Amino acid sequence: MMGYVRPIRPMPTDSLTAHQRTVLSYIREFQTKRGYSPSLQDLALAFGVRSKNAVAKVVNALSRERQIEKDPKGRIKILEREGDFAPLALPLFGPITAGFAAPVEEQAEDTVTLEEYLVRDKASTFLLRVKGDSMIDAGINEGDLVIVERGKEPRVGDIVVGILDGEFTLKRLKKEKGKYYLQAENPAYPDLYAMDELQVAGVVKGLMRKY
Repeated sequence: MMGYVRPIRPMPTDSLTAHQRTVLSYIREFQTKRGYSPSLQDLALAFGVRSKNAVAKVVNALSRERQIEKDPKGRIKILEREGDFAPLALPLFGPITAGFAAPVEEQAEDTVTLEEYLVRDKASTFLLRVKGDSMIDAGINEGDLVIVERGKEPRVGDIVVGILDGEFTLKRLKKEKGKYYLQAENPAYPDLYAMDELQVAGVVKGLMRKY
C-alpha cells in the first residue's frame, strides 16, 4: 500500500525523449483517473510492449530525471507536484442554525480547503459510488459518493466496504458473541454473516452529494 508522498519540485522535461514524455503523461493521466499508479504490466499493455524490461528502462530513466519517484519495492509513487494545480479553498461562514432563524454572520470565520477537510491520506483514499438503498437510515442514498480510506483499522460501528465471501458491499461493521458481521441501515435488509471469510477493504470517512 502506498504511503504519503511529499511534493517534489517540478523539473523541466526538456531533457526527456518524446517517448519518455509520452510515458510520463500516461502515468499522470492513469493516476488522476484511477487514484493509484500503473504497474509495469499496465504500461507494457498500454504501449504494446511485450517485455516489461523495456518499460522498466523508461521508468528508471524518468526516475533518474526526477520526474517520478519509486517506493522501496520499485513501484511508481503517486505524483504530487507543486504547481500542477491549486487546491480549492472556499470561505467558511456560520454557524447556521438548522432550527429557528438566527442573525446572519457576514464575516467568513475561516477558509477551508476541501481536499484537506475531506481527505486525510490521499494515497490511501478513493471514492465509491453507492448503488441501492440499504444504507438510507445512515443518510447514504443511491448515487452518493462515499470517501473510503484503505489501511485504516476498522472499529465496530464503522461504516465499511466489506468483502463478504468475495463480494463487495457497503454496510456497518458489527460484532456479537465474538463474531463479526455486516449490518444494513435499512430494516428491509438482513444482517450479513460470512460463510467463509469477512474482510474490510476500507473505512468510510465522509460523504459527497450534489443537489
